[in-house]
Formats: sequence, C-alpha cells, structure tokens
Amino acid sequence: MRSRHDEHDRRVNDLLTDRPINQSTNSRDILWMHRRELPMFRALIRAIEHRLIVEQGELARPLLDIGCGDGHFAQVTIKTANVGLDVFVPSLQTANQRGIYAHLDAASAWNIPYRDSIFATVLANCAVEHMPKLDQVFGEVARVLRPNGRFVFSVPTDRLNQNLLIAQWLDRVGARGTASRYRDWFKRMQVHFHMYSPDEWQRRIEAHGFKVICRRGYLSPQATHYLELGHYYGLPNLITHKLFGKWVIWPWRPRFALEEAMLAPRVAEDDVPNSSCCFFVAEKAG
Repeated sequence: MRSRHDEHDRRVNDLLTDRPINQSTNSRDILWMHRRELPMFRALIRAIEHRLIVEQGELARPLLDIGCGDGHFAQVTIKTANVGLDVFVPSLQTANQRGIYAHLDAASAWNIPYRDSIFATVLANCAVEHMPKLDQVFGEVARVLRPNGRFVFSVPTDRLNQNLLIAQWLDRVGARGTASRYRDWFKRMQVHFHMYSPDEWQRRIEAHGFKVICRRGYLSPQATHYLELGHYYGLPNLITHKLFGKWVIWPWRPRFALEEAMLAPRVAEDDVPNSSCCFFVAEKAG
C-alpha cells in the first residue's frame, strides 16, 4: 500500500514544470503587479521581496512554498509552484482558485507531510517569523530538501520595531513608555514570534546544516515608515475586503500614480544600513 508521503511525492513529480519564466525587474512594474491586488503597505514589501527573488534567477524545481497564504505572491513572482503549504484553510481555498500550485496541503511547516530529500527549493516569504516552532521548521526544511538544495526566505529583523515612525516620534517627545507599548502592539498585530538580527538569523539557519550564500537587508528605515503608516492608510481596503473579498475594487493604474512615484524608489533600494528585514538564500550541505 502506498503511503500518504509517496502519494504526495508522485503528484509533485508528475506535475513538475521546467517552463522558463520571463520577469520584469522594473521597480514601478513590479510594484503595480502587487498594488493592483493588495493594500499599499503590503504591495510595497511584496514588491521588494519580488525583486530580490527575481534577481536570483529561476528557482530550481520541484519547489515547496511554505506559508503560501492565498497564493498571490507566488502567482505574481514565480508564476507556478509545485506544492503550497499553509495552516489556514480559507487561504488555501483562494490559492487553489489561482491554479498555480500542482498540489496544496493544509499542514504546518514544522511537520511537513513529505519524505526526505524531495525538493530542490523551499520558499518561505515572510512566513517563518509567524511560526512559533522555528527550530522545528528549519529542521523540517533541511529534511525535505535535496543535498545542495536551496532555502529562500525573508524575515523581519530586530530593527523593524525600532524603525517605526510613530514610536520614534514618541521617543523624541519623552513618551518612551507609550513608544514601547506601541512597538509591542505593532509586533502583536503583525503576529511576529521571531525578530532577530541578521547575524542571529544566519546562526539559527546554519545550525541546521545550511550555508548562507546570499544575505541582503531590505525595507529601509524610510520604507518602514511607509509600511507602518500604510496600515492606517489602508483601512478602506480592509472594509472592501470584508464586503467584497477584494483588497482593491478598481485596479486602474493611473489612480495610484502618486503612490507609485513615492514607493518605486523604495522598491529599488538594496541593503540599506539598519534595514528592517533580511533576505536569505541558504544551501543545504551536499
């Protein structure tokens, strides 16, 4: 009798695609790809991560996308993926409607339902910081990756909350207690269990047999201000999402010309000192 792991593995291999993907690296175009579906603050950070991934070239397949959510990022950035994994079933239902995954699983990344050494790439875009069992996640990623396979992931650093504009204003006027409470609230609101320095993130992944081959800071302090204030600016998007199931009702690009002019330079920034997030490519030992 075939095991559940074997059946999943068969689907991955049967639906493997090696089709080349043409990608734009223009900051304005990348930003629009995300803004037409997402609130401004999400479009900004997704566009930066999109650029960083595209600059790596084609990701080897089969590819596992952990914390895949509703599939928007994978659809826009890498076009297709073999397997998507998430614990939130409604998001997986939306991801399934996009038709970009060969297979989707409702499962946690600290208990991946696949056998050892099956994937060439694991992608986790702004995902592992939301997972309480970080060491188990990294261990599972190492287990399911092939030798020399790559783990591509992005995470917030311990600078994120320090870069929050409202908290900085409060610090300047001497309201440090209120600033601290605001930072704590922002962390809870974003459900961030893990926010470490880039060195600490690297130490933690290398403890699981990986070698970091690319590490780049992103989301500059100024871009972080846009991200933060965009949470409030995007409240109407939350209402439309609740009512109509869409963040953006009228995705007409000229409407967003001013936003695009403001944010596109932030998308193009690279490895700015004190950046709020960090992008990694780590290779499993052969």
